[in-house]
Amino acid sequence: MNLSSAKYRITYEAFSKFSSSLGKAETLEDLGKTINRHLKYLFNFKAFRIMLVHDGELNGYTFTKGKYTQHSLAKDLAPHELKLLANQIPFVEDLKTADLPEYLAHLYLNQGKLWGWFSNYGKYQVCASIISDDDEVFNHSDAEILHLLIDSVGSKYRQIYLSQKLIENNNDLERLVAEIELKNKEIEGINSNQQNLIELRTRELHSKNKKLFELSHLNAHDLREPLSRVLGLLEITSDLPDTDIREAILPQIKESAEQLDEVIKRVVRQSEAEINSNIDLKA
Repeated sequence: MNLSSAKYRITYEAFSKFSSSLGKAETLEDLGKTINRHLKYLFNFKAFRIMLVHDGELNGYTFTKGKYTQHSLAKDLAPHELKLLANQIPFVEDLKTADLPEYLAHLYLNQGKLWGWFSNYGKYQVCASIISDDDEVFNHSDAEILHLLIDSVGSKYRQIYLSQKLIENNNDLERLVAEIELKNKEIEGINSNQQNLIELRTRELHSKNKKLFELSHLNAHDLREPLSRVLGLLEITSDLPDTDIREAILPQIKESAEQLDEVIKRVVRQSEAEINSNIDLKA
């Protein structure tokens, strides 16, 4: 087995392990950690960046030896990545240490090169770039494994993204269901209170009506007695002399009239009391 074949076999064994670990990633943080752990076994690099764009959202990573940085802001896109998103044309160009961005200023390049690739997965776009040099050589023969990595990471990112959106939607739905249940309980409580209030008001109204009926019956009887007496006395005055009327009949009429007046006053007082009671009931 020649050196090239051995390298090929080792690289694909490393990629197989990477794929297995990638399948276990459940979050974007897991994704970054998995790439960082396996990347050094796949190809040489000074720095590797992969930026994933979807529906105006950005998620990406910058990897250097042994560490990585996660990105989520559009301002994190480098000029060459903006160019890749615009023209979608892969490139390779020379890169000097002095031209490195601030976040990679700790690197030293020995005949550095910047490589860039663009992949489009419908709604998902991926920019991948590698900084290499003569000490960490990346060449065209490594592009195949790089494309496999891009495809795998892009696919896993879409899975994680959709899973997180599903969880968010489920959480929103659960919150809405909880709010609806709470509102239903509030409505049930209001309806129950209203029903209890209606029943209470109905009982009180029946009681008031009963009292009014009893009062009207009693007052009718009390009014009828002195009124009948007055009418009876007036009936017999036509057959009596004036002296008898003045001495015997008029005093009795006066007494009956006073009794009638007292009954009327009592009826008025009782009626006012019932009216005031009904006002309190409505309040």
